[in-house]
Amino acid sequence: MNRSEPPAGEDNGVDSANGAARLLAVGDFRLDLVRRRLLDGQSQTVELSARHFDALVYFAEHRGELLDKDRLMAALWPGLVVEENNLNKVVSALRRALGDDGEDKRYLLTVPRRGFRFVADVRKVTASAGPPLEPAAAAATAPAEAQVSAPEQPRRRRVLITGGAAAAAVAVGSTGLWAWQRAAGDAASAPRAAAAATTLAVLPFRPLPGGPGDQVLEIGMADSLIARLSTARGVVVRPIGAVRRYTAADTDSLRAARELGVDWVLEGSVQQTGQRAHVTARLLEVSSGAAAWSGNFDETFTHVFDVQETISRRVAEVVIPHLTERNRDQMAGAGTGNTDAYRLYLEARYQTLLYTPDAFRRAIVLYRQAIAADPRYVYAHVGLADVLRRTQFTSNTAPRDTFEAVRAAAQRAIELDPQLGDAHAMLGSVAYWYEWDWPRAEQTMRRARELNPSSVDAHYGLAHVLMTTGRQAEALPLFTRAREIDPHSPPVNCFEGGMLAMSGHVGEGIARIEHAIGIDPGFWISRLFLGNVLINSGQTDAGLVAMQRGVELSRGSAWAGGMLGHALVQAGRTEQAQGVLLELLARSRSGFISPAMIAAVQLALGDTEAAMAGLEQAYEVRDIRLVFLQVEHRWAPLRGSARFAALARRLRLDAAPPKTALAF
Repeated sequence: MNRSEPPAGEDNGVDSANGAARLLAVGDFRLDLVRRRLLDGQSQTVELSARHFDALVYFAEHRGELLDKDRLMAALWPGLVVEENNLNKVVSALRRALGDDGEDKRYLLTVPRRGFRFVADVRKVTASAGPPLEPAAAAATAPAEAQVSAPEQPRRRRVLITGGAAAAAVAVGSTGLWAWQRAAGDAASAPRAAAAATTLAVLPFRPLPGGPGDQVLEIGMADSLIARLSTARGVVVRPIGAVRRYTAADTDSLRAARELGVDWVLEGSVQQTGQRAHVTARLLEVSSGAAAWSGNFDETFTHVFDVQETISRRVAEVVIPHLTERNRDQMAGAGTGNTDAYRLYLEARYQTLLYTPDAFRRAIVLYRQAIAADPRYVYAHVGLADVLRRTQFTSNTAPRDTFEAVRAAAQRAIELDPQLGDAHAMLGSVAYWYEWDWPRAEQTMRRARELNPSSVDAHYGLAHVLMTTGRQAEALPLFTRAREIDPHSPPVNCFEGGMLAMSGHVGEGIARIEHAIGIDPGFWISRLFLGNVLINSGQTDAGLVAMQRGVELSRGSAWAGGMLGHALVQAGRTEQAQGVLLELLARSRSGFISPAMIAAVQLALGDTEAAMAGLEQAYEVRDIRLVFLQVEHRWAPLRGSARFAALARRLRLDAAPPKTALAF
């Protein structure tokens, strides 16, 4: 039943505080400026991406003006360099949405060689004018559909339409035909938006049935959606590292979701054929197995960003009960409009996830190429900072060569998007590993965690800061929380296991480290942790086996060699330890080798003078291993010396031995 004035409590299109119109009548359509929707003459929503909605508002606000192309591109893509063809696609999309794609244009006129002019009537809508915002009899539009009202909120009512195959396909925006479909089910079984602590996993997309696979694009599509959705408050999104194992075409999405411990799971398929991208997506509520939303897209590849934006928005509207306009804007603003930059970024992310020195080197080159293609691509800057930082743990690279570049990339990312939590986490890692500015590292990591509660790096980084500054009891819950966010992360499981062992829970710690090895047998750091915990708990032979395997897998890491040398002395194998030391010293004459790890072997062999000199050299070259100076048990023989105390003061650490010490 149509009505001109919605009942009390519903939105009537007028701001009650000041009477300002929040609806614009644009020809035969209405623009809802609050809910950011375009309504047709029957009050049905016409789907528009955020960019196309903004473009239509801009045209409506400048009705009658001749808008040249430079002005339009500056308004719609502020600060970005885009091709003129993108503007033409936006105009074509708006014309299709408005039914203005015939010869006689009633909305958008093209002024040859000059620009465009919006000519439709535009007026503000008062409380008594026009159709209501919500169709009262939506069920009448399709016999198989049912209308379900969500719980009433102040000044807002949401209507969910369910009905599976009966959902209508709507032609919208620059993306052509987008088939939107609500899930089957009656009102009693319809999934509801989860509470503020809701959790979501976006699984790697799969190839379309019978189509060729493209794992870079399939994982990359999931990664891009994760990045967008992680900007929204009210949902914790599993990171790509947690879901990348679910790439098989026959993956049971609900089973994967239960393994990941989430409330919602998004599955989909993607395939690029020439210049076109075919995408499907479906959001499932894990507890019931019911689909809350699904969509199908068949677009040119240049419109893949609009597809990602729309999927993100639709998913967020279901799983987050109070989605803010700021959340919408952040999800819409993520990414790039440059398909070359995007493809390079996807390749770089794929290489980063392989977690090998060679893959990291390839990723660095690809990220820099992506940035060259689009200097404002914020995620490429964050990705570059991340992979540069990781090289410190997988190769023998001088910290200055790495962290100056990490800082520059992170700072540029924050300039581009001050609200991006992972960019702050990267900057916090510089303050922690390189600058040894513990208060700033803690402040920056806390800020990163506040901006993105789904950020593993923020939780993991803050835990490290607390551990280094002697607050182990506060650090352990953060390691645990990081593992809950990314249960399949080898580093997170490994460090949590080390902290558990350090806290006296040796059996639980060993089990956690062994779980990390089970996740990724090639992650050599887990072997080193396991070896040290076993040796320090009296299981020397088993510990050395684990340690030696870690050294083999590390492919020459000085960290691994130094830990093995120290462990060999503990096991009474002094001659072998001396061989390790001689090898490290020889390598240090032709390249960077951690002075702290050389010092660890020297100290184990009883050469305290050489070990102390090595630690002082480590300070001069900003050796990242010094962050553990206060908590590593290996430095106990030096703690009473004045030189060690002076070094600790320079590091702004307490030289007193900790109550408990790390077993690595």
